[in-house]
Amino acid sequence: MNGMYYPQRFSNMMIGYLNLATLLASIPVIGAGLWLAKGSTTTCSSMLQTPLLIIGFIVLLISLAGFVGACFHVAWALWLYLFAVILLIGMLLGLTMFGFAVTAGGGGTQVQGRPYREYHISDYSSWLQKHMQDIKYWKPALACVVGSKACPKIANWTPMDYLQHDLTPIQVCSSATGPFSSIFKTQ
Repeated sequence: MNGMYYPQRFSNMMIGYLNLATLLASIPVIGAGLWLAKGSTTTCSSMLQTPLLIIGFIVLLISLAGFVGACFHVAWALWLYLFAVILLIGMLLGLTMFGFAVTAGGGGTQVQGRPYREYHISDYSSWLQKHMQDIKYWKPALACVVGSKACPKIANWTPMDYLQHDLTPIQVCSSATGPFSSIFKTQ
C-alpha cells in the first residue's frame, strides 16, 4: 500500500521544487521592475517597467499557488495553478503569433556592397505601419531610439565609414535618411 503513494509524493515534490525555483526567479524580475521605476527617467525604461512588474507578480502568484498545492496537498490551489499555467501558455502563444504576423516580411534587405541590412516600414504589416504613424506611439519610439545613444556614435562618420562598418537596425533606422525619417517629418 505504501508503494502506491510514492509516485504521487514524488510528482508533488517535483512540482513543489519547480515552483519554488520559479518563485525565487520572479523576485529578481520584480526587483528589476522596481529598480527601473526608481532610478530611470528614460522612455525606454518606463516602457519596460510595467510589463516587468506585471510578469514578475503573475509568475510569483502562479508559483505560490503551485508550491502550496503541491507541498501542502491543497487541491484547489493545484487546480488554480493548472488553470493559470494553461491560460499563461495560451496568452504567450497568442502574443508570439501576433508578433510574427505584424513583423512578417520586415527582416530587412541586404544592401549590395554594404555590411548592413536596410529596413523599411513598408515591409511590415499595415497594422504596424498605422500604429507607428500615430504620434502617441511614434514619439515614445523615437525617444527610445534617441535615448539609445546609437546616433552620436555614428555622427562623425565619413561616407566611407558607412560602407565599411556594420550598423545596427536602430542606427540604420534613426539616420536622417532612414526609413522612419519620412514618418517623423509628416508629424
